[in-house]
Amino acid sequence: MLKLVGFLAVMIVALGSTAWAQQAPVLEEIPDGYLAGTWVVGGVDACGAATTEHITFDANGSFTAVQTGQPTALGFWQLVDDKLDLHMVSSPAFFGDHLQPFAGQYAYYPAQALLFDIQEQAFRMVAYMNGQLRGANLARCP
Repeated sequence: MLKLVGFLAVMIVALGSTAWAQQAPVLEEIPDGYLAGTWVVGGVDACGAATTEHITFDANGSFTAVQTGQPTALGFWQLVDDKLDLHMVSSPAFFGDHLQPFAGQYAYYPAQALLFDIQEQAFRMVAYMNGQLRGANLARCP
């Protein structure tokens, strides 16, 4: 059943990407240093919103995620072709309101993401972490 749900989630994200991909040309291959910079979950208009998660990928392979002025995760990243591997430390409390009793506790989380519809200033991804499959649109902040 979990495999079916995951497959359906990927298909829904892929089908929803048609309009997204028509906005700008999709890159044939990902250039070196592509991820370096600050990205926001959502569109570029969310760059100024403190409530939106901002992820800064440093060229040295480290990253930080910040939301409402608080760091939510930090760790290391590696991008090979269109596969992004993340190794991070975070609190379960940042993953949902129902996990607030875990505030102040931190743990290691590996995550893997598949990038697609890769444009110069935006991309989409499907990520797998801790048994959950999620899709997201990310845009580069100026």
